[in-house]
Order: sequence, then C-alpha cells, then structure tokens
Amino acid sequence: MMTQGNAIIKQVGTNGQISLGKEYAGKQIQISKLNDSTLVIKSGHFIPDDEQWLYSKVNVAKLDKAIGWAENSERRDNFEEIKNAIKND
Repeated sequence: MMTQGNAIIKQVGTNGQISLGKEYAGKQIQISKLNDSTLVIKSGHFIPDDEQWLYSKVNVAKLDKAIGWAENSERRDNFEEIKNAIKND
C-alpha cells in the first residue's frame, strides 16, 4: 500500500478484489464509476431504489397506520368489508 496525499494506492488482486481495511468490515459501501478510470467509494447506509418509497414521510405514516390496524383487528374473510373500512378511514 502506498499513499499519495490523502489518497491510498492499493493493488487489485487477481480475483478483482481490494481490501479497504478492518475499519470498514461489515459496513455498506457505494462504488460509483464516473468514467473509465475514476471510482468513488463512499461508506454509508443504502436503501435499494425499489424500496425508497417506503421511507417517505407520507408512506411511513400510512404503513404505521396499517400495521396498527392489523395488530388490533380481528382477522376476517370478508375482504370487501375490510377494503371499504380501510377506504373510509
């Protein structure tokens, strides 16, 4: 490993992998390819694109309400009645 300013130079192994060090063990990282020779690596918590809608303020409130209803309501087989009850809330 060599350093150049704040940059660290690492060798990519024959299997295409590099080690970022133990400080990143178990963490999620995002690797962005800007062009053919530039990679940007960021650590953080990432939500898949198809799940991001779950975390909007409006949907969190709707999901909390639905979960509360499910936890406190008796199970029924009359789905039309349930649909109408949820619609009218």
